Amino acid sequence: MDGATFTIPTFRTPARILIPKLVKSRDGWKAKANDRKKRLKAARIRIRDLVNSRDHWKDKAHAAENRNAELERQLEQAQQDLAAVRKENEQLRDELKKK
Repeated sequence: MDGATFTIPTFRTPARILIPKLVKSRDGWKAKANDRKKRLKAARIRIRDLVNSRDHWKDKAHAAENRNAELERQLEQAQQDLAAVRKENEQLRDELKKK
């Protein structure tokens, strides 16, 4: 180590004062870390639930749109059938009037 010596630092503050402060500091950051973990877990659960809810409603909306499109097709078909029946009805009335 090229002549460099490693010295252990000596603290001027007595251990009876220093140790409680270090313990309090450690307990503080541990509590803070635990709080962050709890909030992160709660946020992840909330996000999971919101994503599931959004997907559920999105699926429901797509199903409603598909049903609406199908009903519109059925309505259009029924209107075309009605128009054809009315036209046939008019033709039959015209034939009856001619006789």
